Amino acid sequence: MQIDNNELAILQNELDKQGKKRESYEMKMEFLRQVREAGDHCPCQEKCPHHGNCFECVTLHRGHRDHLPMCLWDMVNERLCALSHITEHTLRSYEDQHKEALK
Repeated sequence: MQIDNNELAILQNELDKQGKKRESYEMKMEFLRQVREAGDHCPCQEKCPHHGNCFECVTLHRGHRDHLPMCLWDMVNERLCALSHITEHTLRSYEDQHKEALK
């Protein structure tokens, strides 16, 4: 099952923005039902005792605030790429020039 950019989740969000709370809720519950039935949907490659348990994984990542769970990388990178476009995608060269200051 595809979770990222899921059509049901996108439609649910649109219904919510339109104020259609009942329809939005029903769509959300259907999306979550499908996710549960799909089984293991965790994209993380690490062997850890929290694999597939989003509550524990996200809670731990929030707690240590060192990095994001792998399942969020694509969404964050998508937005960072769009922001990087503003400076002609020069973020990598900026990071290379300022390595020491960014540590």
